[in-house]
Amino acid sequence: MHKPTDHPLYDGVMIIAAAVQTAEASADTGIISTAELIIATLKAQKEHGLAPSLAEPALVKLRRAMDAHLEGRTAIVEAHAEYGRIAASMGATPTSFGPTWPCTQRARGTSAPLAAVA
Repeated sequence: MHKPTDHPLYDGVMIIAAAVQTAEASADTGIISTAELIIATLKAQKEHGLAPSLAEPALVKLRRAMDAHLEGRTAIVEAHAEYGRIAASMGATPTSFGPTWPCTQRARGTSAPLAAVA
């Protein structure tokens, strides 16, 4: 019986998995930060009794930023799935790696965020 660490791609899979995890977290952070900025803008507008038209140009730009963040997140999740297919084609799978597999297992058809790689 072979250990997962004996797989010739083990180190590469783990490095890419950690990078994908970082990219996914970064995408989510961008979405959260933009949402918080939108909320802060609307709260400040309300608290100071400012006309809605004052912040509208900024909010329009923030909507574009949010759309871009969400599109980026989708692309990263899709790339994650591609890496999974590449790994599987080379024999690196959750079964072959066992508990060292860096991705959590989700229901089919959903994104699979990576478990922490330490």
